[in-house]
Amino acid sequence: MSYPVVVEDAEKLATLTLAATVNPGDLLGYNSGWVLADSTVSTIYYAQWIALEHGVSGQRIKVAKRAVLYDQDAPYTAASLLYLSGTAGGVTHTRPTTDGDLRQVVGIAIDTYRAEIEIKPVQQVEVFISPDTLDTTGEPGLGAADAGWAGPQVDGAGETFYFKGRIPENVVGSIVAAKVLFNSINASAFDCDFSIVGAYDGASNVQDTGTAITAGDWEQADTDNIIYTVDVSALFDAGFFLPGRAFCVLGDPDGITADATVVGLYMTYNVV
Repeated sequence: MSYPVVVEDAEKLATLTLAATVNPGDLLGYNSGWVLADSTVSTIYYAQWIALEHGVSGQRIKVAKRAVLYDQDAPYTAASLLYLSGTAGGVTHTRPTTDGDLRQVVGIAIDTYRAEIEIKPVQQVEVFISPDTLDTTGEPGLGAADAGWAGPQVDGAGETFYFKGRIPENVVGSIVAAKVLFNSINASAFDCDFSIVGAYDGASNVQDTGTAITAGDWEQADTDNIIYTVDVSALFDAGFFLPGRAFCVLGDPDGITADATVVGLYMTYNVV
């Protein structure tokens, strides 16, 4: 028979109003209200709380950030990590493997009957990606340097450049920021198209192409000897920016006056 989960210990308590039916030990996420957390790509609601009691939609219940759960059915493997499951509200020792699923570590088994569940705070991280060695500028490969800034030097239409990266498997929510940095060598009148291609492991190499940007320009006024930024966050639309997807960004200028060094791409996002 299946026994209910018993909460033996809990810390960092709060009270929430539910938008679903839950039981003690269920993990809760947010979707226009507090519902059962889910790692499934089409319904990612990352775990934020542990339910401490039974409740139905509209009811207020006690929740916690950390708890020890006892399950008489002995479903756990001692000293093994636990992930948010694709079965809503549940945990699993099996790391989610479906393309786009969230991989959120939520705890570890103490023994076969008990698990320590601890919901860590969301962290905001920033990564910086240097330009790829492939470019079609007048100084391909090694690039050029100006005022200490090295990289592909763009000085004409069609001088393309690239960035490659991978979206973390524990990413949540929308992208916070994505900007390409340029070093201005008296550059002005920038007009650059940006496109993106992405794929999961083992999937088509053109599995998703995001949202292209046409006539992209830097956010600052045309000025010599400054660092420009071009916002390219639109490339990473909601359908593209999902856990575990590799990507390649192409910058393809249609026009530029004077020169600019491509410094890099920085991205800011949230992970659990």
